[in-house]
Amino acid sequence: MTLSPSPCVSGERVGVRGLCGKQVGPSPGLRPTSPRFARRGFPLALILFVASIARGEAPLAERVKEFKLANGMMWLVVERPESPIFTGYVRVRVGGADETPGSTGLAHLFEHMAFKGTPKLGAKDWAAEQPLMVELQQAGDALALMQRQGTAASEEGKKLAAKVAALQKKHGLLFDENALARLYQVNGGVGLNATTDKDMTSYFVSLPKNRLELWLTVEAQRFAAPVLRDFYTERSVVQEERLRSIETNPGGAMYEELMQLAFVSSPYRWPTVGYAQDLAAMTWSGAQAFFDANYVASNAVGCVVGDVSADELRPLLERTFGQLPTAARPAGPVFSEPPARAQRRSALTFDAAPRLMIAFRKPAPPARDDFVFDVMQVLLGEGNTGRLQQRLVFKDRLAQGVGVFTGPGIRLDNLFIISVTPMAGVKTEQLEAAIWEELNKLATEKASELELQKVRNRVTADFARSIESNSGLASALSRAQTLMGDWRYVIETPRVIAQIDAAEVQAAAKKYFVRENSLVVTLVRP
Repeated sequence: MTLSPSPCVSGERVGVRGLCGKQVGPSPGLRPTSPRFARRGFPLALILFVASIARGEAPLAERVKEFKLANGMMWLVVERPESPIFTGYVRVRVGGADETPGSTGLAHLFEHMAFKGTPKLGAKDWAAEQPLMVELQQAGDALALMQRQGTAASEEGKKLAAKVAALQKKHGLLFDENALARLYQVNGGVGLNATTDKDMTSYFVSLPKNRLELWLTVEAQRFAAPVLRDFYTERSVVQEERLRSIETNPGGAMYEELMQLAFVSSPYRWPTVGYAQDLAAMTWSGAQAFFDANYVASNAVGCVVGDVSADELRPLLERTFGQLPTAARPAGPVFSEPPARAQRRSALTFDAAPRLMIAFRKPAPPARDDFVFDVMQVLLGEGNTGRLQQRLVFKDRLAQGVGVFTGPGIRLDNLFIISVTPMAGVKTEQLEAAIWEELNKLATEKASELELQKVRNRVTADFARSIESNSGLASALSRAQTLMGDWRYVIETPRVIAQIDAAEVQAAAKKYFVRENSLVVTLVRP
């Protein structure tokens, strides 16, 4: 990963491995991921105890130190002095689910804006820049309103668009858009990035140990006073991102269609990247208001893992993030999703090879059944040993590949998703029938203890791959604290998984893998 800021709407890592903090399902393009432990980003604890003993360290529960600042911001610190570096995370509990109809995509767009600097960072002539930004905001927001009303193509709209373009060009001469990336780069930073999903927005970087105060100072400043430079330019970048990843991408289009089908009132219905019409009409003032409401200290979590001293860190936190004002934490989304009474189906027409997605509604953590779905995800879809992979790819040769994952988030009730790409000439009806056979088998026949033990072994091996890096540990702890309200969920998850037996798996399969709880989306050529 390069140091240049590369804000993205997907999770922190995408791929079969790299488990810590992985995305929740394919967002926005369809790239199925293995197991949901990865998606959750809470996988470290099971192997952490073994690894800590081998390295002569205390267990994780004894090594994580908590600081809660007077303004309500929670900080987690783990001292790991093996090498003179640290990874820092700042997560805000705001994502696509915290938006409102007509304003989708704001959380993601603001993630882009957070790289544009502050009054001190990136400004060449702040005194001249301020009045120009006021003029640019007024003109740009007026044009956005015309977009919403459908009058932007009028002569008046064209003149206003020309004015906005001229003001943007003039404004570009007054600031350095790469100041943040360059500052971290010259100070030895690596992995500077940010992500947005349905549940939260995250900012992270790794730096030498002697740059801890620099990181805290910079991050607190851009948290306290971000400047929305290049707002309308970045809005165009996000519009292009949507075009590339959803509207012209069969996987992304299919995933979006599944969300529309699955949710009636839940904010998980709309895409994190935003709808095209909302992006076109998005305003500078609206983005600023979204920031003011959600980017408050009580709604954020910080985490530092590496060669740092918790005792030395505390006063630095007080001087930086501790100076942020105290404000009430946002309540979060409020909605009432109606119960499922019938299977919902949709056929998406797209000029691409056929695909099939079958999904089932499921509860969010910490519900016990959510843990059972973790086991079923590995059992059905993990690697070459997953039942669906064995049946559809190797035995019957019906499919090119199978993905099993959950999405689009975990703060609210969500989905268990099976995605399949058929072999040439295989009808999606054949695939669907075969999938239902395997799901029914899971509901009528108990999985063997050997099979369940393989699942536990696989999970343990996956955990081991994420424990060695500071970034993996920082990601897992901060994610659990942000979404579950307690980093100890990292420890509790594997303990609960180890208790799940064949009877629980069978009971969950009987309960959830039924027609009235299912959603089916097929992609067909015109």
